[in-house]
Amino acid sequence: MLAPIDLIVIAIYLALLTVIGLVFARRQTSEDAYFLGDRRLPGVIVGVSVMATIISTLTYLSLPGEMIAHGTGYFYSVVALLLVIPVVNLAIIPALRRLPITTVYELFEQRYNSSVCIVGAGAFVFSRLLWIGLIIYTTSFAVHTMTGYGTVTIILVLGVVTTFYTTAGGMPAVVWTDFLQGILLLSGAAFVPIFVAVQTGAGPDVWWQTFHEAGRATAPVFSFDLTVRISVIGIILSDLVWNLCTHSSDQVAAQRYLSTPSVREAQRSVWVFSLCTVALILLLGLVGLALFHFEFARADQPMSEFAGAIAERADGVFPAFVGEQLPPGLRGLLMAAILAAAMSSLSSGINSITSVVTRDFLERSAAREATGRPSMVQIKGLAVLAGLLGIGSALLVYMVMQRSEWNLVEMIGRLNGLFVAPLGVLFLAGILSRRVGAGAALWGFAAGSITSILVAFRKELFGASDNISFMWIMPFSFLVSFLVTYAASLPSWLRRRSEQN
Repeated sequence: MLAPIDLIVIAIYLALLTVIGLVFARRQTSEDAYFLGDRRLPGVIVGVSVMATIISTLTYLSLPGEMIAHGTGYFYSVVALLLVIPVVNLAIIPALRRLPITTVYELFEQRYNSSVCIVGAGAFVFSRLLWIGLIIYTTSFAVHTMTGYGTVTIILVLGVVTTFYTTAGGMPAVVWTDFLQGILLLSGAAFVPIFVAVQTGAGPDVWWQTFHEAGRATAPVFSFDLTVRISVIGIILSDLVWNLCTHSSDQVAAQRYLSTPSVREAQRSVWVFSLCTVALILLLGLVGLALFHFEFARADQPMSEFAGAIAERADGVFPAFVGEQLPPGLRGLLMAAILAAAMSSLSSGINSITSVVTRDFLERSAAREATGRPSMVQIKGLAVLAGLLGIGSALLVYMVMQRSEWNLVEMIGRLNGLFVAPLGVLFLAGILSRRVGAGAALWGFAAGSITSILVAFRKELFGASDNISFMWIMPFSFLVSFLVTYAASLPSWLRRRSEQN
């Protein structure tokens, strides 16, 4: 249970976030201010915000458990972050900033037609609501482990409080609280290994020897067996596709790049995002390494027994360490950082969903029917509705997790990436080739989405003995979507060539 000083620390921190939201709420007098901060947000702050929003509590809590249970394989994904920077900065950012748009799906309409815009916007809203549910569930899981409070109760409280804060905030409040969250997440990930080193009198070299003894220190470079959970090449490909698609066609990221004053500032934010993300992922791997040694030193078990036992509870090791081992005050501060991470990420998701529904659905309908545009009161009402739907999504995720054997990383990989690659192909095909029309783009999107579902849930859909590894969902979906898009565009291209000749 939390000590009184922990509760005071958490209360002060949550109050600070609320105050920031309310201060910026006074400036939300227009859509441009509410959704984009009047396009004046600094690139460095935006870059940290993208890192904090995309990583959030999902990665923060799951990666130490991934390291403990499965070893180093996942952490090779940081290579993809460095490879993707030139592509995002030289191709994606200029394409996003070419038109004065609020959502990336308005660009879909300019490039294709309104049907592609609606399909892209609808897929985003569905996937982001699921993402919100994953965030609330993951945070509630951690708080339950730390405090013993009921998971469902935590889901409801966290969701309601965050929805209130989000509705008041607007994009400027979201970005600045994300920045504060990012600093706390980096600091917390750096603090835990230092604390373990002081407590055990051992450092990373000893931790690595322990890890190596357990057989966790290596990962297969590649395997043609698609059920192998993680390989170095596979996870790099998966993360490369994820980053290319997220930074081009996901409104959560694109909205931030659109909120900067220039292309140069947006490109600077990509560098900040990438470097901060690499640092945080490596620190979280170090947290897992430190906690593996810490638990082994206390276990009084031979390594052969310990390695299997800790793998079964790996996702709960980090939250349990925070709740049981850290001294009062510090425990409250780290828990506040976890809660703040969830709240800021939820704010980002809700704000982005609201912008998409407003611009790509309501205002499109208003223009078609010659009615008035939504008022700020209606827009904030949409934010409340998005938060309530997110709470429902979290309760659904909670029920799924009670009946599955996935760990958090696998749950995120299977549920959160179904439309990432197909949406990315809609964007990338549109900027890479003028020959791709709306029909071909929609065929490619449908093929990629079906591929994602079939790869993610082969075991559940067809009764297969094993699922294909979650790391192949996005690469396969991306490849199929791209190939079908270009194949479907070929007949019309050949017809135009024939007419020209």
